[in-house]
Amino acid sequence: MLVRESQVEDVLATYPQITQKVLGTDGELNLLARQKTLKSGRLDLLFASEDRLLLLELKVENFKREFVDQVEAYRSDLLLLQASGLLLNGSIDAFLLCPLFTSDGWDLCKSHNIIAVEYSPEEVLKEFFEEVVHRSPFVALKPMDSGLWHIHLINRVLYTLAETSDMEEVAIKTNLSIKTVGNHLRFAEQLHLTERDSKKAFLTILGKQYVLNRDPSLSTDVVTDDQAEVIRRFILENPFASPTIFGIYQVVETTFNLAKNVYPVPLDMIMPHFRDASGKRFEWQTDKSVYHGTRMYSNYAVELGMLAKAGDKLLVTPTGIQFVLLLQLHKGIKMINAEMS
Repeated sequence: MLVRESQVEDVLATYPQITQKVLGTDGELNLLARQKTLKSGRLDLLFASEDRLLLLELKVENFKREFVDQVEAYRSDLLLLQASGLLLNGSIDAFLLCPLFTSDGWDLCKSHNIIAVEYSPEEVLKEFFEEVVHRSPFVALKPMDSGLWHIHLINRVLYTLAETSDMEEVAIKTNLSIKTVGNHLRFAEQLHLTERDSKKAFLTILGKQYVLNRDPSLSTDVVTDDQAEVIRRFILENPFASPTIFGIYQVVETTFNLAKNVYPVPLDMIMPHFRDASGKRFEWQTDKSVYHGTRMYSNYAVELGMLAKAGDKLLVTPTGIQFVLLLQLHKGIKMINAEMS
């Protein structure tokens, strides 16, 4: 297994709840030092837990006899620091973490009053990722199937909402069924253009901006440049606002990345990469579902001016390249803020 000690150490130092699970302890852990310099070397981790100190020596290789000598030396150094008043008093629990111990290794640790802990570096990194997802749920976002192939299909409903909030009245004025109106509103909610209760729907501030930027001289089948800019600006500032927004920026980013291979980028090249990058590998299992998902989201991106289409090939527009670069910055800021909160 190619896992560095420093990588596992990063996790244990940053996420004490994972450290508790690995060690099998219940008390709250407070990190006192990492890579603490002692007379005999550098101690990986030192925690305080109630009236105890926890010495952790971490290995990503199987047990060796010299590891016991190393832990004993660190414990002796800490005892000297306590005696000289340079370290908190308290009993010292010495832990040695290895992926695998021999039976002799277990016995040797026990005879030297060292707590041997057999752990999996892979599991620690898996626990870390689950913790990141828990703290930052946007990491697990996946595109959803709205059943609508184009953004402009919701225009009739949005423009009518500027006149009435009653969904039955919207259905009558647009000549759509209540069910279809509901489907259009669900998609509009994903774009944060509308919100609703059981019988009424309303334009959000963003939705009102979108409607105000229509061109009445054009068909409702058109998303104007100004309307596209309204949505693009929102996506840039809120890249994790919904599964649909995630899908839109993901198809643009996927096309941009694949352009290093061939340009314009064929749709059939984009399809498997978009599926996997979107986390839909086990949901879009048929060629048809992958095609529909990719075609749907690439259509949205084309309408928003971030991609252009030539037959079954996609091109990244100047707006699309600017969008990808700015989005990468915004995504990084969002993840850093979530990690620090």
